[in-house]
Amino acid sequence: MTKEEFAEQAARECASEETTAHRGGGSGRPYWNAVSFQFMYAPAFQFQPIPGTKKYRYVINDANGNVHSFEAAKASAILSPVWRDIPEGVTTLKVYALDEEDNETYAVGTRTFFRLASFPSDLPPAARGYKEASNLAYEYAISQNFLLHWLNKGTPDPDYDHNVYPSKMISAVISGMLEYAKICPERESDAVKIAVNSADYLISITPSSGPMEGIPPTYQIDFRPDPETRKNLKAAERIDWVMMIYPAGVGMSYLELEAKTKDKKYFDAALKIGEYYRDHVEENGTWYLIRNINTGEVIAHDFCDPLRVIVPFLMSLYERTGEKVWKELADASIAYVEKTANTTYSWGAQFEDSKCSANYSNLSHYGAAALVKYYTKYYPDDPERMAAADDLMRFIEDQFVVWKKPSPWNKSGYDTSDWPTPCGLEQYSWHVPIDSSAADILSAFLAMYRAGRGELHLEKAKALADSITRVQYEDGMIPTHWMTEKHRNGVGLWINCLFNAAGALAELGSFLGE
Repeated sequence: MTKEEFAEQAARECASEETTAHRGGGSGRPYWNAVSFQFMYAPAFQFQPIPGTKKYRYVINDANGNVHSFEAAKASAILSPVWRDIPEGVTTLKVYALDEEDNETYAVGTRTFFRLASFPSDLPPAARGYKEASNLAYEYAISQNFLLHWLNKGTPDPDYDHNVYPSKMISAVISGMLEYAKICPERESDAVKIAVNSADYLISITPSSGPMEGIPPTYQIDFRPDPETRKNLKAAERIDWVMMIYPAGVGMSYLELEAKTKDKKYFDAALKIGEYYRDHVEENGTWYLIRNINTGEVIAHDFCDPLRVIVPFLMSLYERTGEKVWKELADASIAYVEKTANTTYSWGAQFEDSKCSANYSNLSHYGAAALVKYYTKYYPDDPERMAAADDLMRFIEDQFVVWKKPSPWNKSGYDTSDWPTPCGLEQYSWHVPIDSSAADILSAFLAMYRAGRGELHLEKAKALADSITRVQYEDGMIPTHWMTEKHRNGVGLWINCLFNAAGALAELGSFLGE
């Protein structure tokens, strides 16, 4: 197919009632988009019907000043009849109840939102090959002082702010350096030493006894010698917390390191983490999100989204040991998600530096993309699950991908006029372009293509990858945040995000035979 044909297919899918993004109302589906403010796929909104009214008029004012209208029997009809005629930009919808003479009697509801462009035909090419871009990113990473600190001193660099999140950052360093060791044999020794030193340090600060034995900490500040640098940090406020999505990521990195070094202590440390999950799973198949690292007491009664990290870790333990308990735990976790988030579409964000949030108030793509990857990996021939994956992918694209012009609104107040696009947006409370979000979503698109869900998915994966290569600097740095020129110069660089982007580029490059 040509670029124009792919764009035409995308436009049709975005405007079709059958292929829209998990429309609320149908078959008892809840409306997840109460606070959503941008849509690429034709939406439907939960406006309440007026008793006795048999017809409603939908009036839409588009960004060019044109008016579109249609009539429907419901107050919450999908906007598919006119969606293809609405250009990208700020759009206002008003719905009116009609009497028997088709006169407008009551205003049922109104909604202002940004109409996003569907996948276009005129996106610019990549700046370099995907594997080349990936290799450059890893080479940039190993040249940075905060990684060389691990090599030379075996401790976290006190000047690198994000080291206050040890489980998240150190597990990323371990996995990232092991990947680099594969692609750069001449630096393998240094890369593996960084991974080993990082893992050994994390083991050293992990409780060796007590109620949270073997569970690595989510937060730390003691490595920073200057008390002033410990103030006003989210890590300082939450120093007694352990966020239970993160130990699994550490366990994954330990398993990878044991496979490389053959040192059994890393497998033992991973198994200790797994045993905690085994022994503390709740009846619903998941875990409380936040516990006290000292007492083990539950701090927040929110539950973990187990998809992104916990389920892959459990499956790795199962594949490594053959013990059914790990597969049973993973299956129960998937069943929990299928009964909750995949039914309600309350795909809430869970990050160590974010607050817990109410249903639908802070959605993110990560959990939904993880279920897409799980289904495509383990159930590619299951029609029901793959139909659910189609639905999930449309939701992710609808809310967290920008192909052309971004919405002028975001909760962080940034000017969006010069954002590089295409891009991936992280979560509603940080609805800004992040390299790791683009990487996560392009990997999900690629997984869908590999599962036989159509060529358009591969084109979308390549478009996001191309954008990452264009944002990447000549020295290999891939900025985490793409909001402003200052951010794109590397301010606030999260090394875990850079490794995620490098990994996604490498995956796509390998698949394409680069």
